[in-house]
Amino acid sequence: MPEKTEPIRTGSRDDLRLEASRCLRIRFSASQCDHCSAICPKEAVSLEDGLVIDSNCCSGCLLCTSVCPSGALEFSADVLACLAQLSKVTEPVLGCCRTKERANGWIACLGGLSSEHLLTLKQRLTGQLTLNISLCSACPNSAMLRQLQRRLQDLAALLPTGCNIIMAESVETIRFQEETVDRRSFFKSFRSSLFQTAAVVLSQSSEQTEKRSDYTSKRLPARRELLNRVLETTGQATTETLQKRFFGNICISENCTACQGCVAICPTGALSTKEEQADTPPAFETARCTACGLCVEFCLDEAIILH
Repeated sequence: MPEKTEPIRTGSRDDLRLEASRCLRIRFSASQCDHCSAICPKEAVSLEDGLVIDSNCCSGCLLCTSVCPSGALEFSADVLACLAQLSKVTEPVLGCCRTKERANGWIACLGGLSSEHLLTLKQRLTGQLTLNISLCSACPNSAMLRQLQRRLQDLAALLPTGCNIIMAESVETIRFQEETVDRRSFFKSFRSSLFQTAAVVLSQSSEQTEKRSDYTSKRLPARRELLNRVLETTGQATTETLQKRFFGNICISENCTACQGCVAICPTGALSTKEEQADTPPAFETARCTACGLCVEFCLDEAIILH
């Protein structure tokens, strides 16, 4: 009898946090948004009867989380805790669930690293960050490599300064080092690690892979919150460059009848109105706009133009 081979370990559906009420197709049935299903290499995402992830097909590449404009799909890892771990060494290594033993921080699959995540790493870390992709070419999730490489190239052209992020295909080229601290910093680091570990454990123990929220609730996707935090620390020129790349800009024409329907359907609160101004076009907040286009699709008067 032929020997049975162990399946290659990958992520899974459990690494995804799904909040279907935020899906644009569910909020407005005529929406044409299909970013998640279009990018999924396993065809595990279905939008025909609501947002559904087939657990039998999903291998946890997390690509869908990197393109969802409303936060309906996000990965459950604590990015800030991971960033804290990476910042403890001069040349950190970021790995996946298969390479975490030789990494200073890890997420289930590096395919979940959106442009906003990479930008956060580039701005918050110094020196060089190595992405350990030594096992990726033989992984069922290898389709994510092309997307990850493209994002890194785009980011390097957009923002040449900051931490240098490289991908290492060979173990021999990875300069992995454990966290080291001097005697004076030992107890401070130890205490900090305890608090970070507790925070991660608490967040994971209470985390639900499927959440339900009211359709009228407004919140920013986690990726946008990270980006806004980065912008708080950048200079004016860099801020303007990043805003042009990531933020949407809405113009409302004279066709607007001030029905406020776009305000109700916007998942992030980028459009808003005040009671005393209910008969005027809504106000627009650029920092909250992810350019999902739902307001444009929903407006019966065709009064909204999205740039």
